[in-house]
Amino acid sequence: EDDEDEDDDDDAPDVMPEPPKWIRGPRQSVSAEAYGLWNKKTEFVAPVYEKSAEQKARIEKCLEPSFLFQALEKKELETVVLAFKEKQVEEGIRIIQQGDDGESMFLIEEGKVDCLKTIEGAEKVVKTCTSGDVFGELALLYNCPRAASVESKEKTTLWELDRETFNRIVKDSAAEKRTKYTEFLKKVPLFSNIDQYEMMTIADAVKIETFDKQDLQIIKQGDVGDKFFVTLEGECVAKKVFVPGQEPRKVMTHKVGDYFGELSLLQNEPRAASVYTDTPFVKLLSMDRKTFMRLMGPIEDILRREAKRYDTPVPE
Repeated sequence: EDDEDEDDDDDAPDVMPEPPKWIRGPRQSVSAEAYGLWNKKTEFVAPVYEKSAEQKARIEKCLEPSFLFQALEKKELETVVLAFKEKQVEEGIRIIQQGDDGESMFLIEEGKVDCLKTIEGAEKVVKTCTSGDVFGELALLYNCPRAASVESKEKTTLWELDRETFNRIVKDSAAEKRTKYTEFLKKVPLFSNIDQYEMMTIADAVKIETFDKQDLQIIKQGDVGDKFFVTLEGECVAKKVFVPGQEPRKVMTHKVGDYFGELSLLQNEPRAASVYTDTPFVKLLSMDRKTFMRLMGPIEDILRREAKRYDTPVPE
């Protein structure tokens, strides 16, 4: 349901979409979520549906690309995985009806579903979801009516997550992640001219990578580049071999707020230098190639101007 408004785009990054412009406030039938008892912080215990280790691993793998679930800590993810309830549907079953209130979201383990929208009085298929796809989350995320209907094209195995578990664990973590990393990126000079929505989109797209030892290699000179990095904690050092057979020389230190890994992605060339951790603990924000190329357009000129920084070794 997250992409029913437009044709399927396999290159689209899985990031927080803009709220639908027609939303004016909480849906009337669940106004208690915004006012009254539902709004009070109470101890929450998520439902548990036992699963095999193989089922848990499959669910985790399917959730991994979604920005909503990337923000979860390991224990939170385990709780959410156990809260998914298996649901089998035959061909031609209406799973979601456009305009209805959203009470759950779904993950497809096996099978296919069509997303349909009523356009000029007739239902039209706007997207087909298959194994590994998530749908139905927008109505929970923005507390709005279902944006499209969803119907099974064949016998399909689904995993269903209830509204309360989604709100208490998934939605809150995604919002906290967005706020935390948006505030951090605002302090990074590279992103100083990015507008608020672009900044939030980037914050949604980044992943966390941690390294707990000094002198660990993060990227290797000559390798194909697949990620862009921003230093969140600790320091890294870039080293470059200028003459084959000679020792690599230090060309750059990457401190908090510094970025690296962009050259290979921008120029579609092998890595220009190797980068290693330079402190006992390093935490990085990373972005994969596809997302980088899609989101970093506003600062591409700056990145290209700065490309020469790897050309000269640091004086000994």
